[in-house]
Amino acid sequence: MALNNQYLILDPNLKRIGTLTVDGATKFSNDSIKLQLADSDTTSTGYDDDANVGTKDSYTGTINLNAQSKKFDHQGSLDVLQGQPDSDKVVAGNNLAYYDGLSGHWYVMRIYSVEERNTAAVKHVTTANFTNLCLYTLAHHYPLAAAPSNNSIQVAFKECFNATGWTLDFQTTNAIVSLFSIDGKTKASTLLQTLIQAYNVEIDPYVEIDSQGNIMKKVCVITDKLNADVVYNEAVFGKNMTSIKRTTVSTPVTKLIPYGANGSTIANANNGKPYIVDDDANQRYNPDWQSGLYYEAAVTANSIENPEGLKSWAQDMLKLYNHPRTYYEVAVTPDFNPPLGATIRFKDELIKPVLDASGRVIQRTISFANPYGNTVGFGEYTTVQVATPAWITGYQNAISNALAKAKADASSVKPVALTPDGNNFTDTTQTKRLILQAWEGSTNISSYIDSKGFIWRRHNPDGTVDTNYEQTGYLVQVPHNAVGTLSGTIETGYIQNDPEIKLDTSNIKRVADFLPTNTNIGGVGRQYMCPLSNGTYIGSQKTIHGDTLYALHDSNFNVISAMTVVNGGHGASFDVEESDGTVYIWASTCVDSGNNLYAVSRFPYIPGAKLEPTDNRMTHYCTIADCRYVNVDFVNGYVLCGFTNGRRDIIKLADIKNGNYNVQYSINIANYGFDLKKQTYQSQTLSFPYVIFHSGNMDMHDKRMMYAANVVHGGQEFAVDELNDIDLGITDHNIEPETCHLMQNSNNELSLFLTFHCRPANDHTTKHQVTRVITIPIIVRAPSGTINNNTTNDNVNTNN
Repeated sequence: MALNNQYLILDPNLKRIGTLTVDGATKFSNDSIKLQLADSDTTSTGYDDDANVGTKDSYTGTINLNAQSKKFDHQGSLDVLQGQPDSDKVVAGNNLAYYDGLSGHWYVMRIYSVEERNTAAVKHVTTANFTNLCLYTLAHHYPLAAAPSNNSIQVAFKECFNATGWTLDFQTTNAIVSLFSIDGKTKASTLLQTLIQAYNVEIDPYVEIDSQGNIMKKVCVITDKLNADVVYNEAVFGKNMTSIKRTTVSTPVTKLIPYGANGSTIANANNGKPYIVDDDANQRYNPDWQSGLYYEAAVTANSIENPEGLKSWAQDMLKLYNHPRTYYEVAVTPDFNPPLGATIRFKDELIKPVLDASGRVIQRTISFANPYGNTVGFGEYTTVQVATPAWITGYQNAISNALAKAKADASSVKPVALTPDGNNFTDTTQTKRLILQAWEGSTNISSYIDSKGFIWRRHNPDGTVDTNYEQTGYLVQVPHNAVGTLSGTIETGYIQNDPEIKLDTSNIKRVADFLPTNTNIGGVGRQYMCPLSNGTYIGSQKTIHGDTLYALHDSNFNVISAMTVVNGGHGASFDVEESDGTVYIWASTCVDSGNNLYAVSRFPYIPGAKLEPTDNRMTHYCTIADCRYVNVDFVNGYVLCGFTNGRRDIIKLADIKNGNYNVQYSINIANYGFDLKKQTYQSQTLSFPYVIFHSGNMDMHDKRMMYAANVVHGGQEFAVDELNDIDLGITDHNIEPETCHLMQNSNNELSLFLTFHCRPANDHTTKHQVTRVITIPIIVRAPSGTINNNTTNDNVNTNN
């Protein structure tokens, strides 16, 4: 069996069903595979005692700060011309296997998506996007919850990989014992990256394959340093380096001001000074050091409050920042191909200053079809989490950069077509939904494009364009008579500066502050509240017995009455329906705690009542495992169901009433920056197609965050730190987000109804707790005017 320049096609059961080659019966092209063992963030990179890089630089140290940037990734893509013998087997769900001569291993890559396109000069081409099968498997596996305990590397990794089918091969002398826990809600793929950093190791997931192409075993090597003993040939520009890019962050930091949880400082552990300095580095890099000036920066560790611990952490961070930092990306000739983790020395006497350095290969890109496109990356690479949550900065920068690039270069925007109803018609009365997304690189920018910028055209079976058919919008319904090939394009002239919706922060209003009243009836605090049309409110509260209490408040928020639903769920999200003078509550109620079964339920509000799950006044429409949160958009006719693993399903209200849990759209809150492990989820709300949710624990250990997403095209609308990005006018020490509820008035204007449970520091006395009620209008972006220029990118097609 030939090994080089080919991919084996494997079915979902890993059985060989075909072959792709450069010059055989089924050809491929434009393949690119990227492997990495660490992030090469050149904006906040740092120190590594293994990578002596720069102009004869040599930074030394006794600790390895580099561990926190460890990140294993293995992704790729390739093109296959349609109409070849095996091209129809390149579909999502199948796998590709390739042999890497450097490691001597076979790797299986799961095809997670395919795109089809054509141009006037080229027939239809399928682009397959794939990821290492190990990462794909772990991304769909949630390890069982385990309490925090100090564990060896063997115990921790076995917990992560348990029941995945992968065999662990520990090639490590690692003796680290790390505090390790599993919450049962975190994907194994996320947990893997955490373990790689915590134990400062690297991995190599490969497969053993027989001569017929059958997979015999799936193995994941865990080692201290991949290819640590490999010292590769010298790389010289003009010989085996065809190009080199050197990125240097030139300004070091010599004075660091650290902040901990809740804005705490190190002053109490640092002789009253809230900062630390590095005078040696300051004298070396700062020409104004004799004037007492420093290069200053601030960092925040949101999880550290102890001053001594914060100071120790800051001292490590200063070592990352106290010198210029460099990263290199090198294009190499096909015969120069160092393996991941190898150490190489490289020279370029033409670059200024002259380059004579060495370092470990931390990233590698290979191509069988075009080996002249191979690149390696190496250098300093420790990433530091600074200031506000890193993902916010990353998201904001990603959006900003993506929009700027898209405006400057229309060809960089990639349309992606989704067919949630499939693309085969069974009768002439059917319609099918088509969804068009706009991506720039890895960023979904659909929320920033006017609906007129999503353009659909139809091609007749003979290839000609049907001039009588054109639709716009990211969501369209296609009738049977549109059968043919539909092409979706993005008109980048319709890119907007604002997302589809945003908060009107200039019109935030404090509606009320209410203390607990009638606590013998209504308890303390509210987990969720819904306004009624007569100016009163219904609020929910989980009781100490595990039941759910619903309380009716008057217009001044005094408790009037209450009812109880036995085993009625957490009460963190619900909605109210007013019908024929009766108020009905829609909520998630537990119907079988032993099997974690919850029902989408509807029941009337009856003062003083206590409803059992079997009460005939309670209607259970659909029963689903772990469905903890329910909201209803009665205006548009949709139900939002939330799960503890982050999944959020959207179902038609009519389907729910018929007992049909037919998911129309689904997102996962983890895809929008929400950390299921570190953040405390509070509540959610729906006004189709927008879902808004917020988070934050009473103990203030995590940020008070609010997020919004469009569930149809999947784009993020906003992510807001409620205490720092906007001014709620709340100054309490402990502020816990509770209600997040969308309201729509008679003019179809949207606003948010929010409540916050607040109290003084370390004060749990009932009389000092207060609920603060806030409203914030929602600004809906106005439609764009029609433009005449044509700056569309290539089509993305869907055959119907």
